[in-house]
Amino acid sequence: MTHRPIAFVILLLLVLPTHTVFSQNNSSPLAQDAKTLLREAIAAVGGQDGMHALKDVRYLYNTSRGRSEERYIFDGEISWGKSTQEDGTERVQFFDGKEAFVYLNGEKTTEKKAIESAFFSRKTNYYWLTMIQKMGDPGLVYTYGGKRTVDGIEYDLVDVTFEDGVGVAKDRYLLYINPYTKLVDQFLFNVTAVGRQDPILMKYTYESFPGGVKFPVVRQSHAAANWEGDLAPDGKWGVRWFTDFSFNNGYTPESLKAQVQ
Repeated sequence: MTHRPIAFVILLLLVLPTHTVFSQNNSSPLAQDAKTLLREAIAAVGGQDGMHALKDVRYLYNTSRGRSEERYIFDGEISWGKSTQEDGTERVQFFDGKEAFVYLNGEKTTEKKAIESAFFSRKTNYYWLTMIQKMGDPGLVYTYGGKRTVDGIEYDLVDVTFEDGVGVAKDRYLLYINPYTKLVDQFLFNVTAVGRQDPILMKYTYESFPGGVKFPVVRQSHAAANWEGDLAPDGKWGVRWFTDFSFNNGYTPESLKAQVQ
C-alpha cells in the first residue's frame, strides 16, 4: 500500500537541497565525533552523489495488506505510486516536488483528503527508502550518544533532530551505527506531529545496488518502551519489503505525471 498506519509516518519532511551540509551549532569534540560517524554512515550507503548518479528508481513496496509500485526521481524528490484500494479502485498518486495529484481509475480527483493523503504518502515513502542518504541534508542537529551493545555488537549512537523551521515537527532519531560496516542497523524515532512522544524501534536490512549504493529492502518496526530500546510489551513487529528494483529508467516529472493508470 502507499501509506502505513500514522504512528509509523514521518511528517517532518521537506524537499531540501541534497548536498551534504551539517549543522555546526556545536563544535565540541563529541559533536565532531557525531559528525564523523554520520558522514561515515552516509558514505556506507553510497553517499548522496552515488544515489543521484542512479537518476531514478522503480520498485515494489510490499506489506501484509498489499503492495504499491513506486517510482522516484532523485533530483527534486519526485514521487509516484500506484496501488489498488480495498474497493478495487486503482489509485495513482504523484508529487512533483511542490504539489500532489491523485487519479482514481485514470480520472483526476481534487478531493481534499485524497490530495492530503497523497502529499503525505509520497513524501514519506520516498523518505523511508532514502533516509540514510538524507541524513546529509541541511538543518540537522546531532550529538554523540555514547555506546550501546545489541546482539553482541557495541554500536555507536548518534542522536539526531532538526533545526527550528526545518520540517513541521521536531522528531528525534537515535541511530545505531555498526562499528564494522558503518551502516545504521537500527534506530529509534518518535512522531511528534501526531503526538507520539514514545519511540518506535526500526531495523533495516540493506541490499547493494549499482555504484555501491545501498537501500533498505526489509524494514521491521516495533513500538519501544523507552529510548534505551526496550520493546513495548503490548507491541508487535510490522514488516515491509522492497523488491524488484530498477534504476535509470529515464523518468521525467512530465512522464510520471502522465502515467495516470
